Amino acid sequence: MKILAFDTSGSTLNVGIFDSTTGLFFAHNHEHDLARTHSMKILPAISELMRKAAWDYKDLDRIAVTAGPGSFTGLRIGATVAKILASQLSCDLVAVSTLFAISDSIKLTAGQLKVPLINARNHNVFAAAYDQQGKVVVSEKHWVFSKLLKQLPKNSCFVFEEGSGDEFKNEIKDNAFKFVEQKSNRLIDPKVLAKSALFLPVIDPDHFVPNYLRKTAAEMNWEAKHPEAKDGEYSKYVSEV
Repeated sequence: MKILAFDTSGSTLNVGIFDSTTGLFFAHNHEHDLARTHSMKILPAISELMRKAAWDYKDLDRIAVTAGPGSFTGLRIGATVAKILASQLSCDLVAVSTLFAISDSIKLTAGQLKVPLINARNHNVFAAAYDQQGKVVVSEKHWVFSKLLKQLPKNSCFVFEEGSGDEFKNEIKDNAFKFVEQKSNRLIDPKVLAKSALFLPVIDPDHFVPNYLRKTAAEMNWEAKHPEAKDGEYSKYVSEV
């Protein structure tokens, strides 16, 4: 199976192509990108990898994309590209939790729980906990950090992008937990992301929206102006803005 995988959820654009039959793999040359540049770089990065592999776009069987949480702008870019390609090429689309992708991309000491963490500001985080086999132990959620700590067993190890978790380090240490910092270009491995598409469910591109785990400020403002809208009427919000 020929798979295109990409992650636009953070500061680094990760793109890879993987052939599960031959093992062929090429990855975009990682660089520290601001999320606002992903829209300019993702398609050239994909085209360059396709050229290296001598693949035609019609050869693609499946597309894997990180679905969130993460940068609101970055996630929208990834979702848009994934939806268009999957629809135009009539290939499968698989949406992968960003937190699961972070967890799956790192190897820890046997027995440790992986707790991928994304800073959500104001001492809040997006986080979940997984065992070594990828089974969910604590479901992904938008957490107040102090409340998250109370949900975790002591064999938990936090994983986050270098520099993004500085405000949490003292609390992590004070509660006898461990943490690992990863450089932005190592946080999500595009090969691991591609492989996860082999066992995760295929979704309908027309119904795919990013999983922000919380509403954007723009969406909350829109809902305040439209009290008649039912909770979850995301399509009406999107069509207006």
